[in-house]
Amino acid sequence: MLSTLFSRVLSAPDSPTADLYFRNACRDLLPGQVKQLAPTVFASSTACLVMRHGMRAGRLPERRRLIYLVDDDIDAGTTDDSLPFFYRQKLRMVEGPFGRKIKRFAGVAVVGSPVLAKLFKPLMETHLLRPYWSEQFASLDHFNGLGEPDRWIDMAYLGSVVHKSDLQFILPVAMELLRRHPRLRFFLPQRHRLPTEVENHPRVRRIQGLGWTAYRAEISSRRFHVALYPLLDTPFNRGRSPNKLIEHAVVGAAPVYSTSWREAARASTRGAALCLQNDHSAWLDGLDDLISDHQRMQTLASSAQKLAAVLNRPEPQRKLWSDLLGLRTPAIA
Repeated sequence: MLSTLFSRVLSAPDSPTADLYFRNACRDLLPGQVKQLAPTVFASSTACLVMRHGMRAGRLPERRRLIYLVDDDIDAGTTDDSLPFFYRQKLRMVEGPFGRKIKRFAGVAVVGSPVLAKLFKPLMETHLLRPYWSEQFASLDHFNGLGEPDRWIDMAYLGSVVHKSDLQFILPVAMELLRRHPRLRFFLPQRHRLPTEVENHPRVRRIQGLGWTAYRAEISSRRFHVALYPLLDTPFNRGRSPNKLIEHAVVGAAPVYSTSWREAARASTRGAALCLQNDHSAWLDGLDDLISDHQRMQTLASSAQKLAAVLNRPEPQRKLWSDLLGLRTPAIA
């Protein structure tokens, strides 16, 4: 009983995975052809879709095709010390046990990255699916007049608290950039705990929103010039989806990624991101040059949006869910 209660506390009442991989693209199907049984569980008359775990759903429908969606390498995460302790407990007590159980019964796996696909093939039918944001991309007019002396240059780090080690890596770089560039501001989500000297810096700002739904509502109206997404080369990070390529387009930023992230290569070859080795000097020098070149920032942001527009389409999700859940859906949400 105690374990069940603790697991329930560890499972949030809203879910970015459910929004990004189903609700955004298929909202019009709810609550008609598809019923939402829990934040991460959806059911049609012929199939049941479970995303990461089935907490809060109660007993899953019987005699229906079971589909399992996972967007992180859960098994790798349970032993990855780069992740926050509380998050590792969540993986161990919620996603991990449920994933091991559901794999025995699921007939189909849907995954967020090629690395995750390798965990299921050839054991079961496996599909690769990209996330979808329904928010409009920024117009990029926030770059207008950026060279004027009274304009701020806004740099953001949009990683969640799961990225604790990645944030610790980039904080010294960000603080040095703030020292070098008096018109630079640095924005982070509210949930991150920061060292006192960072928290009290007059040009370090917080993005409001403690839960996913509140954060998403806040971020849709935000505009940034540069967005940082350093990823240390860890087992868990290697399985990450291309989600940040799209999120950074929503806020209109020039993205900066680690070369160790396989999705960074996709962006770099299209001139849609600045990619840097996971070395403090490389990030400091690369960002110092980028922040000093306003036209380059805007060009990167524009190219990033063009790439994100190719990736961020609802049709692939609607087609896949129509097939797997046995639905009759129009081509576009």
